[in-house]
Amino acid sequence: MRKILLILLVGISIVTWESCSDDGFPVPPASTVPKFSVSLTNDGFAPATATFTDQSIVPARAGEVSYAWNFGDGGTSAETSPVHDYVAPGVYNVKLTITSFKLAEATEYVQKVIIKDANASGIPVFFTDGTTVYKALINDDEPIASSTGITGLGDSYGMAVDTVNDKLYITDYDNDKILVANLDGSDLHDFRTNAGGPDGIAIDYDDKKIYWDTDDGIKRADMNNPSVSQMEDFATGQTDDPEGVSIDPVTGYVFWNTYNGGVWRKNKNGTGLQEIIADLDGAGDGGGGGSTVIVGSRIFYDVFVASGDIHIKSANLDGTGIATVTTGISRVVFALGYDQINDKLYWGDRTPQLIKRANPDGTATETWYTGLSVRGFAIGQE
Repeated sequence: MRKILLILLVGISIVTWESCSDDGFPVPPASTVPKFSVSLTNDGFAPATATFTDQSIVPARAGEVSYAWNFGDGGTSAETSPVHDYVAPGVYNVKLTITSFKLAEATEYVQKVIIKDANASGIPVFFTDGTTVYKALINDDEPIASSTGITGLGDSYGMAVDTVNDKLYITDYDNDKILVANLDGSDLHDFRTNAGGPDGIAIDYDDKKIYWDTDDGIKRADMNNPSVSQMEDFATGQTDDPEGVSIDPVTGYVFWNTYNGGVWRKNKNGTGLQEIIADLDGAGDGGGGGSTVIVGSRIFYDVFVASGDIHIKSANLDGTGIATVTTGISRVVFALGYDQINDKLYWGDRTPQLIKRANPDGTATETWYTGLSVRGFAIGQE
């Protein structure tokens, strides 16, 4: 598995540079660095009072400075560490501007403040940026993502929602394990350890098993067995790095993509191992991808066509009837999901930090969420 760390910058400082000193080299001046922390009452649900604590660095050479706060809802303040009431739920971009008249310099810092709606309803969506699990709702409102409190993961690339038992399963590649928690993030504990480098994960409700892909195969485990070591090999000898396992409950086939090859399937009873799509991009080099999802009688999967041009395609469950859904995705997709209530396909585009959605045929494509480089992705039940 390829691991690339992305850093999300939420603050922006605008400074000037000047030459200085006795050695003739340009050295950045000691400029003001605005920063703040925020705490919320009412567990962050509206109405909530936000207490902002100034953590800025203001050098002596800046002289006297002024503070200007914009709370994102029309409210402002000139205090150093203000308190502000948020009445309505939403995502607010709070900006702190510190101005030094002596240096003729203004520096800014922007941070999102999320005020949740206790009465919000919709279809729960869970996703991870690799280290933290977030939750949002699919409804008629703009999505608001908030942390479930599950943090510190080591390159998490897959999640699955157990809609029968209201549990969330999470893969942790770097720590080589699968975790399980309640949907609110509580009771987080190990489900399986030494799992072989888990990425994608899927639930077989009929046989009450969890399937996941490893670096060279597919494993499965009994959901009702509490032993962290209970597991078995389902498919071995997969040299092209399996990714994005999914299960079709009708045919009984387990499907997976491969990072350096094609799309495979195997029946849960152990028969019928087959590469159903050997050349994903039609270029003779295999293509490769990171995800699959079953929608009715078709499988959806991503294909690496060129750098910065990943496609999502669909095919019949035997690999025939291939159709292109969308193109131009920046990187291999590990976040692919289907909302069966609204008949929408969702996918993450990591570099522009977007989650998009469309009809399964690719029409009505739109951006659903911005602000996170999404990997693991799972849709629950309303």
